[in-house]
Amino acid sequence: MHFTIAIDGPAASGKSSTARAVAQELGFGYIDSGSIYRCATLLALRNNMAGDIDEHWPDLINLIGKAGVEIKIQSSSNHSLSAVAAKTGRLVVPNVQVLLDGEDVSNDIRTPEVNRLVAKVASDGGVRSAVLDIQRSLAASADTKVTETQGSGKESNAIPGGVVMDGRDVGTTVFPNAELKIYLDASAMARAIRRWDEMNSQWKKKQTEEAAGKQESKGDSSVPVGYPSVEDIARELEQRDYADINRQHSPLRIAPDAVVIDNTNLTFEQQVYSITDLARERMGLQRKYDDI
Repeated sequence: MHFTIAIDGPAASGKSSTARAVAQELGFGYIDSGSIYRCATLLALRNNMAGDIDEHWPDLINLIGKAGVEIKIQSSSNHSLSAVAAKTGRLVVPNVQVLLDGEDVSNDIRTPEVNRLVAKVASDGGVRSAVLDIQRSLAASADTKVTETQGSGKESNAIPGGVVMDGRDVGTTVFPNAELKIYLDASAMARAIRRWDEMNSQWKKKQTEEAAGKQESKGDSSVPVGYPSVEDIARELEQRDYADINRQHSPLRIAPDAVVIDNTNLTFEQQVYSITDLARERMGLQRKYDDI
């Protein structure tokens, strides 16, 4: 049995980190749809198509079709994230490496420039068709090793192989027959704060690496000039939401059979445990986290 979990939702709703943690906990493969569209956007930027992109759709679609995209989840040495949480009180989110034609672009696809253009790129039907081929190909080849969990007494419950994919149309277009569909949502301000924290963390890491390379540091931890504020990001997210909901091809929708989770006031652990237990139920296994 191949079990598919589709996690959809608006930008910065926590889809990717949640999906990674769920995949790690269940031993499933993981595909980040958003990263594929970001790779497509990076291709447009690097090939000077951003200024008049409407004139370059055929060229961009051709580039996407030829591009090699890989998404590698960096598995924890301790398979069970709950075991890590028991020691630290927090879940550890597995890192993901995104490769574009063999180049690590994990940070390059998260820049403000990509953020501003990705909705436009993702709105084109030809681009979405090209990305759909990549999504299904990656899912088919995802690592889906069968794992075993010890049941009560002498019984052993087998968790089937599977894949977790997050995006905006996974449950409605990519895998409409997914065994479990989740729609993650949160307020625009909550999402903006998360996005700002993510960007700031990446910027500080880059500054630290540059300082270490120069063997000196000026100790300046302030954000760079022109760095977007939380309010700026919230406005960008609302604009992205509008574009995603109203685009012609595969608009952002809540699948009729999706479980909606508003995580505005949930901890990361709560949402991960909730989805993991929903998956276990659908696979005929006992819930694991009711007492946590």
